[in-house]
Amino acid sequence: MANDLGSALEHAGGKGQAREGITIKTFIASLAAALIIFAVEFFLFLLLKGKLTRIYQPRTYLVPDRERTKPSPPGLFKWVSPIFSTSSSEFIQKCGLDAYFFLRYLRMLIKIFLPLGCVILPTLLTLNKVGGKDHSYQNGTDTGPQWNVSGLDQLAWGNVTPENTHRYWAHLVMAVIVIVYVCFVFFDELRGYIRLRQSYLTSPQHRLRASATTVLVTAIPDKWLTVDALDRLYDVFPGGVRNIWINRDFDDLNEKVKERDKLALKLETAETDLIVKCKKAQMKQAKAADKKAGVKQAAKTEKAEADAKASKLAMGAGISSGDPHQAQTLREVLNRDKVSGTESKTEKRRHLNPLDPAIGLAGAVGQGVGKLGKSVFGTVKKSHKAEHDAENGEPQLSENFIDENTAGRPSGDDSETMFANTQEEGSHPKRPFWKSRPSNFSKSSNRTEPDELPLTAPDSPVDREEANLSISEEDSPVRARGENDTTIERNDDTEAEDDKYPVAYNENFEKEDLGEPSWKKYIRQKDRETMRLPIFGISWMPSIWLLGKKVDTIDHCRKEVARLNLEIEVDQQNPEKFPLMNSAFIQFNHQVAAHMACQAVSHHVPKQMAPRTVEISPDDVIWDNMSIKWWERYLRTFGIYAIVIGMVIGWAFPVAFTGLLSQLSYLEDAFTWLSWINRMPEWLISAVQGILPPLFLAILMAILPLILRFLCRTQGLQTGMGIELTVQNYFFAFLFVQIFLVVAIASSFSTIFRNITNVTSWPQLLAQNIPSSSNYFFSYMILQALSVSAGALVQIFSLVSWFILAPMLDSTARRKWARTTNLNQMQWGTFFPVYTTLASIGLIYSVIAPLIMVFNVLTFGLFWFVYRYNTLYVTKFRFDTGGLLFPRAINQLFTGIYVMEISLIGLFFLVRNSNGEVACEGQAVIMIIMTVLTAGFQMLLNEAFGPLIRYLPITLEDEAVQRDEEFARAQMVRLGLSIDDEEENATEEKGTLEHQLRDRERAEFQGEDEERDIELKKFEAGGVNRRASGLRPKGQNLDPETGANFNFSRRPSWATQSPNRRSKFFGANSEGAVPSIQRMREKLNQDAEAQGPVRHPRGSALFEGIHDELEDLTPDERDQLVQRAFQHDALRSKRPVIWIPRDDLGVSDDEIYRTQRFSKHIWISNEYQALDGKCRTIFSRSPPDFSEVDLIQL
Repeated sequence: MANDLGSALEHAGGKGQAREGITIKTFIASLAAALIIFAVEFFLFLLLKGKLTRIYQPRTYLVPDRERTKPSPPGLFKWVSPIFSTSSSEFIQKCGLDAYFFLRYLRMLIKIFLPLGCVILPTLLTLNKVGGKDHSYQNGTDTGPQWNVSGLDQLAWGNVTPENTHRYWAHLVMAVIVIVYVCFVFFDELRGYIRLRQSYLTSPQHRLRASATTVLVTAIPDKWLTVDALDRLYDVFPGGVRNIWINRDFDDLNEKVKERDKLALKLETAETDLIVKCKKAQMKQAKAADKKAGVKQAAKTEKAEADAKASKLAMGAGISSGDPHQAQTLREVLNRDKVSGTESKTEKRRHLNPLDPAIGLAGAVGQGVGKLGKSVFGTVKKSHKAEHDAENGEPQLSENFIDENTAGRPSGDDSETMFANTQEEGSHPKRPFWKSRPSNFSKSSNRTEPDELPLTAPDSPVDREEANLSISEEDSPVRARGENDTTIERNDDTEAEDDKYPVAYNENFEKEDLGEPSWKKYIRQKDRETMRLPIFGISWMPSIWLLGKKVDTIDHCRKEVARLNLEIEVDQQNPEKFPLMNSAFIQFNHQVAAHMACQAVSHHVPKQMAPRTVEISPDDVIWDNMSIKWWERYLRTFGIYAIVIGMVIGWAFPVAFTGLLSQLSYLEDAFTWLSWINRMPEWLISAVQGILPPLFLAILMAILPLILRFLCRTQGLQTGMGIELTVQNYFFAFLFVQIFLVVAIASSFSTIFRNITNVTSWPQLLAQNIPSSSNYFFSYMILQALSVSAGALVQIFSLVSWFILAPMLDSTARRKWARTTNLNQMQWGTFFPVYTTLASIGLIYSVIAPLIMVFNVLTFGLFWFVYRYNTLYVTKFRFDTGGLLFPRAINQLFTGIYVMEISLIGLFFLVRNSNGEVACEGQAVIMIIMTVLTAGFQMLLNEAFGPLIRYLPITLEDEAVQRDEEFARAQMVRLGLSIDDEEENATEEKGTLEHQLRDRERAEFQGEDEERDIELKKFEAGGVNRRASGLRPKGQNLDPETGANFNFSRRPSWATQSPNRRSKFFGANSEGAVPSIQRMREKLNQDAEAQGPVRHPRGSALFEGIHDELEDLTPDERDQLVQRAFQHDALRSKRPVIWIPRDDLGVSDDEIYRTQRFSKHIWISNEYQALDGKCRTIFSRSPPDFSEVDLIQL
């Protein structure tokens, strides 16, 4: 059995050799099949592009204004023009550096293969074909054995006869040209990459982000794990420290948050299912009643009426209960303190968000975009009125009054006040918030430890000290744990009290007389959704059918969500009880200080306070890996390396098994117990051999990236972008081995294992196998170029997702909203290596089988076009490495050069002349020298560019500060604030950021002297020369003899200036006498709305008016948003809303009422959601807990 299996694996290896000597007719047939697939998919794209904008142009309306792309012009081929005409600066601003450098990477590959093809193809194809072996006789006569070189192999290396071995000098010259030219392109592209990346990182728009000035420091010793110690350590850098966040281990709290969110979604699904069942039952009853009464109504008319009613319900605001958030939008977050400034301290305390001990940032969730275009501030009278309504603890109607007959309220109880609609005409609707009073459970001051207090916090942060968790007893049936309904006082000296929480829900709810639930009018108890609890009552155990306890899903989830909401909020109020982790985020006042801190040695002990990382997005942090020690990271890395190496080698076995499925006749002969295969119908055997192998191979390739990302996360990487960079290395190693080495070299698996340890046999192994596999890669390249590129353009998976998966899986409005708004995202770690592998194969065969360069140019050209379109119109980019994958991909391309050189060394040594002697020793020696020179060049290249790839030099700071000032003046002009005429003229002459980026990119391909002239002209045009004016300030003289300064007064530099070095514009909204930036933003938004009707109503409803422009915020406003940005996810987690549809039966309103009576710690709402004529959920706004602050890239 083992021998049979081994022989089967041997038989499955070496697919590349099977294509040796392929005829031109066979190749043309393969090419024709690929062209047909391409034509069908491209025609389908042209047919659907204008009709399905959600799939083919979602970035034109389903993203915030800052990221939107102009819709492509209508017409069959007019959409092609914007793909080529979009400027690089605009592309970078909308898509980021990673997307730009990926397309530049493809362009670089075209830049490599197109010129080389023009030089190599006419030379080597002629030398290989003319007078070649073909089918001629080996001894040069008309008798004897013949050469057997056929098909495309006649154009390759092996067609040169022994009598013409001198022609291999041309192959050597072409190989040297390839190596030198490719190395030059690498150098030129890396130099351009450095310039463009530096311009981007030092642009004013990027320098405003917290990620530009924040450093993650890990492995901090206990001695330095305090704010004061870290501040004293890092204040030596220019500008000093702005903020410090020391991380805490919130793993337990994070588990609660994950469990709460999972149960909240389950409760939302169950409530939606209950309402849908009731509506369907009512429709069935109405239909039966109409039939009995003899009333006939057209189905279309009835459905149209139902849809119209549903649309009216969805557009109107419903009711909400348990909303804990005060601020709902960015506008409210930034102006909350200003609005509440006239209130008394007691009133202000009552308005604070109990979940937000810092600044109330969580309040930006609320209704999100649900109230766009409406005023968020009413009169003082209306504000007090809203407070009065909220103190009653009752859910309110926002705008639309629900008729009493359909409200589903029980009679004879106190529910009449539930729907009290006492708002004045035109007042802004508000969700209810609960009456709050300080609880004995919370600390009196609720002050966080100094480790988490930002250095820029005010002396008396009311928001942090006065926000107490409220446990209301008068207006809610919820009572606290303990005798006589009193709360247990917390004793700070007793650790046992830390785990005690108040009761989160009304334990006597079932005994209260609330009347019959509305759902019982339409369905029975057994129709409600049920679930199984985990076996043995242990939360981490699985739920097994027929074993776990069966409970009602709504009742169980209500209790658990209420309990977890309360426990999470209590824990968030007391972060000091969680242990500290050995990592911290440190924000500096200057960008260059952050980069200096990363490069400086922080600690005298090895591996302490290292590594240090800059340019980290707050949302990209992996908090679970923040407490890993340096030695633990090393152990994990070693273990993951071993696993990845095992996968790279061992993955060939499952791939070989998929290949065996295409050879069932061989399996039948090799394994006697598979003789039943012969009895299968011919059509079934053909189907199995044709469908199963590519299907299984596709599955294997699809799960591989998931496995690699899991391994990288386990390795201890602390950011998502760090994971992508590591996955890029692992995935390239895997693809190069599996796609190239296994296919091209492995004529049998035993060959690999026999030669892998014998390094000296590698050239001969490569030389013997690589030439015969070239035809396989011709077909592979053309298949990738045509079918795969067209498939990426037509978006096959998106079509399947929308028209097959969505109707089956999306039963709630939240799922439909998520599918609508969550655009495809590019995972660069598994994207770059695919094309790096193809380019490496092209370099390897560039001299051996030069025809491959034709397919390289076609492949990379088509992919550049397709992904240029997709990045502009389809794909969304949330996180960005700043283009760090680009230089890593260039370094990986050296693999192709080295394999080409080693292969040529072996091929030259294998060449024999007509006398059977080695004919190309000199060429082989020269290739050995070129290999050594290539390795030296790569080392020098990395040594020269390595420090500049990730970090910024100090020399750029002067120019960056100047551009900050220019940008500030440009913002003042844009917002209509007055500036001096001289400053305005300077601003107009110096141009915008787009001009800066465009000029720098244009200068990449010009000489250093010309670039210096361009920079000089920029400074002269503005009438400002910082260095010239600073060389000899007023009052400074030189000694006539020595030339030394004897007056040391000089102009202050950016390092000595205060952090408040920005223009007056950035503080404009802090004084009432100056026009506020907020009013300027509102005016700009109103001007944009007045331009005309919206093209996409849904996109307008979801994203119109959202303020996600970071540059429009003042420093104080940005600080306000950043205060909690680098705190743990669990500490920033907000109470989720149970978002259910409204209905005309009152079931939805009754469920909200009963949930409110059950617990005030559950947020449930039916705002802007309804059921259509087919009982499907529809929505008109984002979920109430959607936060527009999450869209801001800090």
